[in-house]
Amino acid sequence: MAFSDLQLGLVCAGGAVVAAVIGYNVWQERRARLHAEQLFRPAERDALLDAELVEAIPPAPGGRMEPTMGGNHPDRDGDDIVIHAPPVVRTKTTRASQPTLPVDSQAIDCIVTVEAPAGIAAASLFTAQQALLAGFSKPLRWFGWDDGTNQWIELDARSPGNLNRATAALQLADRRGAVSDSDLMRFYDQIQRLCDQFLAVPRLPARNEVLERANELDRFCADVDIQIAINVAAKDGSFPGTKIRGLAEAAGLMLHTDGAYHAQDDGGRTLYTLSNQEAAAFSAEQLRNLYTTGITVALDVPRAPDPVASFDKMVAFAQKLAGALNGVLVDDNRVLLSDRSISLIRGQIAQFDQQMERQGIPAGSEVALRLFR
Repeated sequence: MAFSDLQLGLVCAGGAVVAAVIGYNVWQERRARLHAEQLFRPAERDALLDAELVEAIPPAPGGRMEPTMGGNHPDRDGDDIVIHAPPVVRTKTTRASQPTLPVDSQAIDCIVTVEAPAGIAAASLFTAQQALLAGFSKPLRWFGWDDGTNQWIELDARSPGNLNRATAALQLADRRGAVSDSDLMRFYDQIQRLCDQFLAVPRLPARNEVLERANELDRFCADVDIQIAINVAAKDGSFPGTKIRGLAEAAGLMLHTDGAYHAQDDGGRTLYTLSNQEAAAFSAEQLRNLYTTGITVALDVPRAPDPVASFDKMVAFAQKLAGALNGVLVDDNRVLLSDRSISLIRGQIAQFDQQMERQGIPAGSEVALRLFR
């Protein structure tokens, strides 16, 4: 069948319309896809925010850190942008540690802290407290906090500078017993008067707790306050003072003002002493004409560094004296000391030494020397 010109024209026109519709649909579909891609594409990252996102990445040596941005990002001109975010600096905040007093004060003192925001002249504080706090039965020490050296400094009348913090440390016990309730109450009252004078604020510990600590410390002192004495008695006659002096000085002992020779360690601490068993004390002048029937070597257990070793040295020295002076080792009842007796004494000293260690007050330490004064 032949088509007329009209029919051919209509067929071509219809084909063109169909092609146009198909093309328009394809264009619309592509446009919708591009729009969807733009909507769901990940947003550009902010350099400042990214510094927080990557803070888990450790900084490079020297503190510098350049976080990775996940690839280069094109700018509007198509160039690559390299972003260097500022390094995340982690500053470690260190809080100043609470200042603590020397170990001996923490162990055996009642400590009152004085806070003075306006400041106090150290010398003025010490001078004022001397007038208000004199006459206590127990030693009293003052310390000031030195911000420059970051430590406590013991105060005296010549202490320089100003203080914002000070402490008064009243010893709780010694060989005469524990601090009394009346002394402690007076101490608190006078500390308050002193603080009022300098516009300062005291921090007073509970008095009943302080008294309980003092009594516990006193009981401990009574348990370990032991002195061991060995006498060297003359077999016949007496010992001449000049010979005693020569033997003592040859062994390195030094005569002290207490009338006894002291054997000391390198730090000047007394290991044991040598004294006259009779009433007369030793002195340089008196020894020239002295004759005595006996001498005594003694060990003050809580004050001696390493009491067992000090005892061994004392026994060796006593035996040497006995041999040189023609004497014998006896106890206070003039009973001869055997090797077994000496061994038993040594074992007891070891027990006292261990008891002091467990209490945190080693024999011969600074705190022991203060406590057993």
